[in-house]
Amino acid sequence: MKKTLMICNQVYHIYNRGVDKRKIFLDKKDYRRFVEGLIVFNDTKNLNGERFKYRIENTDKHKLVNIIAYCLMPNHFHLLLEQIEIDGITRFIKKLSTSYVMYFNNKYERTGALIQGVFKRSHIRTDAQLLEISRYIHLNPVKILPIEKRHEILEYPWSSMPEYIGNNNGLSVISNQKIVLGQFKTQDEYRKYVVGPT
Repeated sequence: MKKTLMICNQVYHIYNRGVDKRKIFLDKKDYRRFVEGLIVFNDTKNLNGERFKYRIENTDKHKLVNIIAYCLMPNHFHLLLEQIEIDGITRFIKKLSTSYVMYFNNKYERTGALIQGVFKRSHIRTDAQLLEISRYIHLNPVKILPIEKRHEILEYPWSSMPEYIGNNNGLSVISNQKIVLGQFKTQDEYRKYVVGPT
């Protein structure tokens, strides 16, 4: 069955995992490289020989998607994206995934597939769904944090949660958090929505 094309100005939950549920991030540099890729490859242009670092710093871009939220886990990732160019999500994910697999295979001297087939997607149709999926994405690190460290979800560096509560981790990845935060009076209200009162 052929999937329908994703619609511009609509939001989608995009997710995928490593083949055979294998880890796709083995150290901090791997996570950082993928996060940087979220910035670099969100552009209608290709790298065409430009240095990766230059493209992180370059703000002269024509974006394919608005990144609303993300979370990277050892063997999978979640992205909440608003498509702003025709076929933008597919183009963005293809560039991001291809580059990351090439980086990973070169670094770890391996060949072959790393990420499992075509990414999965879910169309977000209501504000309630949008809020629930953003919370689900931001709560993902609970799966790997020991019970006594669950409060560290707010500082988990491979998620957009720090950006949402004003603790930027050094890279500004999110291009449209207003779509979520606009439904709350303050950033702290959103924090409570995600993790409960502390």
